[in-house]
Amino acid sequence: MLQRVLSVCLLVVSMSVAGCGVNGPAQCRSSEPDTGLRGHLLVIGGGLDDDNRPVYERFVTLAKQAARPEDREAPRVVIATAASGNEEPNVTGKRQSISAYCPTCRIDAVMRATSTEETVALIDAASAMFFTGGDQKRITTRYLKDGQDTPESLAMRRLLARGGVIAGTSAGDAMMSDPMFFTGRSAEALGIRSNRTQRGDDDDADDKRQGGARELPLGPQIGQGMNFVPWVITDSHFFERHRFGRLVAACEASGKRLGLGVGEDACVEIDLATGECIGVSVADSLLVDAGGIERDNLTRRNIRAMVVQKGTRVSLPLRLRVKPNPAPAMPTIVDEVPVVEPGQNRQLASWRFFLNAQMPTAPGEAPVVRRLKLDGFEQFGWSAGGGWSVVEIRPL
Repeated sequence: MLQRVLSVCLLVVSMSVAGCGVNGPAQCRSSEPDTGLRGHLLVIGGGLDDDNRPVYERFVTLAKQAARPEDREAPRVVIATAASGNEEPNVTGKRQSISAYCPTCRIDAVMRATSTEETVALIDAASAMFFTGGDQKRITTRYLKDGQDTPESLAMRRLLARGGVIAGTSAGDAMMSDPMFFTGRSAEALGIRSNRTQRGDDDDADDKRQGGARELPLGPQIGQGMNFVPWVITDSHFFERHRFGRLVAACEASGKRLGLGVGEDACVEIDLATGECIGVSVADSLLVDAGGIERDNLTRRNIRAMVVQKGTRVSLPLRLRVKPNPAPAMPTIVDEVPVVEPGQNRQLASWRFFLNAQMPTAPGEAPVVRRLKLDGFEQFGWSAGGGWSVVEIRPL
């Protein structure tokens, strides 16, 4: 009897470490011991709608939980617009959005020109911050100096240390990790020179030029970020701009095993005390594990991916302890995922590819590999079990 109990315990522990619980990945809860960190991050992939109730309500809830007792019903929130080109409209818009879900919140704003003294005082009085979108390099330029913390960034770390929340959308997503993305398309990040000569929907501002071709540098364009989250590289506009390739390339180049690509209008919460990432929004995101990557020139094999849906819970520290396994054999039956088809716009092809790839084979059915052709490369994905897919990238 004792042996049977021990066997069951070992099974549960092993499934938890692999990033999935006995009821599947959506029910995974971490028993990870304290990481030594505190606070919460809300990583938002951009394009956040004002009516995205789950995201805004979670932000307000975390702000109230971390507020001082006398501020619980009227928590102090700071909007940070350092990334935005035109800051004033971003302050106005985000103030209105937050106020719609928390009329009692006291909302202040810090901009690039806000003095150090005022910025630090406002952050030290707050329980929540919200970074707007734009260019993430403006954030690190403003709040890091020669690669080191400034009084402002130290105040942000104090906010987290007392249990507060930092949310960021688009550029505010990208800046949270270290390294962070500066810019770049997937093909060039993978070392593949695409045939594109015009700007596209998956270009960052740095990649866009009105008309004409531009020689983009090869390799992932990454540099120092704010390093609020230690376990992953964060990326935004993920499915919409087909950024899986560049996230894999960044993990490979930096030695960072995990990547978190957040879709538009999507949000993933990271509990820094436990290292658990939790799907918050109806829109999905993707957790990428490049720990077992195998390289053959420009072909990358044995990359793992899991779609992070609302309610999905995965322990990032525990995932880092999982020993990478060889990839299961690629199925011979190929299902082509169209980039454009009736009822599906272009950005949904990437999301559909990953969602279908991780689906287990039904009893009595032959396994299938999904195939998605993109600009300069193609992706093959099939089920690895436990809610994960295994993905291979090949140049075209």
